[in-house]
Amino acid sequence: MKRAAALLAIAMFATAPAHAVTVLVAAFGEVTENLIADSPLGDVTAGEGVVMSFTVDSSNFVDGASGDSRGYVISSFSLAFSGGVNVGLLIGGDTAYFTLADGIPVSDGFWVSTSPDSPGGAPLEQEPYNVNLDLGYEGDTLASLGILDAGGVYDLDGLTRFAFTVWQGSPDFPGMQIDYHQLMIQPLPPVPVPAALWLLGSSLLGLISMRRR
Repeated sequence: MKRAAALLAIAMFATAPAHAVTVLVAAFGEVTENLIADSPLGDVTAGEGVVMSFTVDSSNFVDGASGDSRGYVISSFSLAFSGGVNVGLLIGGDTAYFTLADGIPVSDGFWVSTSPDSPGGAPLEQEPYNVNLDLGYEGDTLASLGILDAGGVYDLDGLTRFAFTVWQGSPDFPGMQIDYHQLMIQPLPPVPVPAALWLLGSSLLGLISMRRR
């Protein structure tokens, strides 16, 4: 009986799935032009710094149809300007993805979009504006579509193209132009798992009780 309980406790942890990793993504830039009139985005002026930041779960993704891209579901999104304006994504809108592309068609890259298959941007809470980030790098920049393998800082080295804009109606006619500086991808430290600790403690208490009896 004691042996069976011990084996059960060990098996419970041995077969537990690996924990997903939360990854912080942040893109940095500077506003070069703003044609938006509506507040709060209309209050942003040229020269302000921009930080677009969000988190993704390393296990929550959708592969693109071509097999060359993978979109990670975005959460905790913020588009913050140094003048104090801060805008989130549209609540209840289409799912937004941070996509890694490996070799489409000859370059590697990243984009923020509602599709893991192509760039195009995601809707902001200030309707009807969308934010767009589309970065292309030399074809050997990414080793895989795994976001944990992509951790690091991506600046202008090897950059082949970029689009960092806020737009209405079409990304080809942006209301705000942003000069791209760098992208940071940083896995966050793991957090304790109280439930797992509780299960382990319960198993040990059960073994002690059986031993006393």
